[in-house]
Amino acid sequence: MVDLATLAEQTVRQVAQQQQRAESPLVRKLFLVMHGAYGNLFVSKFATGEVDGAGKDKGIRAAMMVWDAALARFEPGVVELAAGRIRHAHPDFPPNLPQFEKLCEAAAPRKTHAEVEGLPRLPAPRFEPIKVSIAAMGDGVDWARVIVARAKAGDRTVSRGARDHAIAALHKVPMSVDRRAECAGQVEGAGDA
Repeated sequence: MVDLATLAEQTVRQVAQQQQRAESPLVRKLFLVMHGAYGNLFVSKFATGEVDGAGKDKGIRAAMMVWDAALARFEPGVVELAAGRIRHAHPDFPPNLPQFEKLCEAAAPRKTHAEVEGLPRLPAPRFEPIKVSIAAMGDGVDWARVIVARAKAGDRTVSRGARDHAIAALHKVPMSVDRRAECAGQVEGAGDA
């Protein structure tokens, strides 16, 4: 068991080492934003009135180090996004560290099930367009000939509606529900894409 004197000595050494380590620019910027948003209401939570050799409040420096250590697990962009949401999430009082961590967790990008489980990514599907050639007639319905030719060639990206309207345009007949069924049987091999 560690006695109280040893524990206190270790704590003093750790604090002395941490005070030599500068807080991150991100946490300094965060404290600046919080001070700007909430004024002394935020700073007074940590201020002790004792100043260190650099003339800075020891309580605020200690709080910055604690926040720095706690927020190190988040990407800087996530912390900045959470900082932007502070006034909306906490309009009256500044958030404490656990509340701000919750804002960061909410702002962090979500992982997919595959990423969480370590599953490999599937390759992107390959798509090769079906190329067709038609004899252009120049009568304003060449687009319909292309659609019908693609459907005949087995192109499954041609919808039934596009195919039926193309057939109707080729026959210069307005498309109706009854006519649609009739046209579907006129194109052999067009399929039900």
